[in-house]
Amino acid sequence: MKLLKSLILVVAAGLVITACGGGASTPSDVVKKFNEATLKLDLKEAKKYVAKAHYEDIDKLIAKIETPEVQPMLEVFKASVKDAKFEIIGEEIAEDGNTATVKVKVSVMGQENEEDTPLIKEDGQWKIDKKIDIGK
Repeated sequence: MKLLKSLILVVAAGLVITACGGGASTPSDVVKKFNEATLKLDLKEAKKYVAKAHYEDIDKLIAKIETPEVQPMLEVFKASVKDAKFEIIGEEIAEDGNTATVKVKVSVMGQENEEDTPLIKEDGQWKIDKKIDIGK
């Protein structure tokens, strides 16, 4: 059950924080693509949109959800986020062009929230720069 809570938190965090690749050329594009991949539980795809400093967190989560004992919980998880929605409501790029913040409005499991997503330029591409809590 802790893993299920962790997965829900990761998706919620992914949606609100929400590796540039696949045509994601702006900070908002990166956040959008990260959120879409996270909702599908395609964490290998989501990893493309995260700064290298956070790869270990994603890798640990991928390893957890690939275990057979977790598969039944994933179905519950998918059902709980099937109606999740997110909307980019703002984007601000710093004067130096190396950091940005994307404001996202998220609706998950009947709750609505707004949060800023920090991004950095890494190897010339925008990447989400926020620790992803994977739980225990």
